[in-house]
Amino acid sequence: MHNSHEARPPRLAGPDLQESAEPWRRRFVPARLRRERLAGQVVRFGIVGALNTIVDFGLLNVLYHYVGWPLLIANSLSVTAGIANSFLWNKHWTFSAGGWRSWRRQAIVFLAVSFGGLLINDAGIYILHTITGDTSVLAVNAQKLGASFASMTWNFLGYRLLAFREKGSDVGGTD
Repeated sequence: MHNSHEARPPRLAGPDLQESAEPWRRRFVPARLRRERLAGQVVRFGIVGALNTIVDFGLLNVLYHYVGWPLLIANSLSVTAGIANSFLWNKHWTFSAGGWRSWRRQAIVFLAVSFGGLLINDAGIYILHTITGDTSVLAVNAQKLGASFASMTWNFLGYRLLAFREKGSDVGGTD
């Protein structure tokens, strides 16, 4: 008599293996913080924003305080450097919005939203700089911080609702 248990090859894809093949983010990232959820997008946007802030503030300080460029020119170039970094991070990590097919439309809308953010940031730093008149490193960075809050809000809403929205999805999210 033939024993069917001995003739079977070992299982290669059992429940244990399927669990371990599950993406790590499903196991380690709480459901609320996944990129499909608004809270996850806000957290990821904040991390990308922190990196962009380092680039933006660092370049502003170098161009304004050390190179001696005018404040609005230095600010515009530093914001632009942050925008360049921001596009790829936000497209592929924060919002996970489609593949390369939608790249051109997303880039155009992203740049339009970012240009609005740049104008808001320039206007904010100009107004705060004019009001205080202080050109110290601490004062200029405080002025930049104030201007950044307004432009950051504009950018998040524009990127989420316009640039990186998923086709056919409810742009308001499901949280």
